[in-house]
Amino acid sequence: MAGDLQQVRGESEVKKFFWLIMALLALPALSACSEIAAPDAVGLYYMQGQSDGNQFDHCMKPGQVDDPVWNNSVYYVPNNVRTWNVAPSGGDTNQALVVTAKPDAGQQSGLEVLVYTQTNFKLNTYCGTDDKDPNSPIVQWWQNLGDRYDADTPPGWLNMLNNTVVPALEKAKNTLRSYTADELVLGAVWTEAEKQFADTFSTELERLSGGDYFCGPDFNRARPDCSAVQVSIKDVDYRDQGIQAARNDKQKALEEAQANVARAQGAVAAAEAQKALYNNPAWVQLEIANRQLETAKACAASQKCTMIIDGSGGVQVHTS
Repeated sequence: MAGDLQQVRGESEVKKFFWLIMALLALPALSACSEIAAPDAVGLYYMQGQSDGNQFDHCMKPGQVDDPVWNNSVYYVPNNVRTWNVAPSGGDTNQALVVTAKPDAGQQSGLEVLVYTQTNFKLNTYCGTDDKDPNSPIVQWWQNLGDRYDADTPPGWLNMLNNTVVPALEKAKNTLRSYTADELVLGAVWTEAEKQFADTFSTELERLSGGDYFCGPDFNRARPDCSAVQVSIKDVDYRDQGIQAARNDKQKALEEAQANVARAQGAVAAAEAQKALYNNPAWVQLEIANRQLETAKACAASQKCTMIIDGSGGVQVHTS
């Protein structure tokens, strides 16, 4: 009897030990290590699994610590100012916008110009007052657009912008067709042109992306306010470099002609002034006095020179 009791106790201890081991092994599966959102990123926490499906739960604020369960997911998206930079040397792209400008007076067709722009914006990361609103802009952006392109990764983010920002810029460039090539290249109309360009761009970007998902650089995710994306024209060049060279030669010739005219006008003015002086008795007397002064200075410096001033004020110079 004692032996049987000892055997039962032994089996009980083995079972306890077995379940303890199983519990320890299960701990990592129930909870993952803590995660911290980067200071310039927002985390979208999704409940996933057999019972949860794929449901948004909450947003992780920048710098916030969270404890994701192993079978759930957090997608981190940028909360800082982003740019789309079109530059000749290659920013985000070196492919400039090609615009056929307004024809010059007397011309039937306008010249083509290359327009380089920079777009500054923030992703609309507003997530509701409690950071749990499934209908907030950031959640809707992710579900309608971001997830499709894997925009939580650098390649996916770039792909997303290529399919939203770039087509919107292509649409907005048509507003520049109301200016001549020279006006655009010289930059005199940029202030006016940028406003029309930016307004059209913002409207088209919202249409293409499906919502008000992109805001200006002053966006604050604590508030729902979303200002317009900032677009600036950085540079405009003639597409045909030969035209630019011809414009340069034309400008050089114009400046040279203007300089020749200025020189000729100066010569005429000097001649007129000299003629007027020769007819001025006071000026003539001043010139005579100046020459006498120079003669006196030269004589005073020489031991072989004698000056005699007569009663009328005349000066006689004798050298020996």
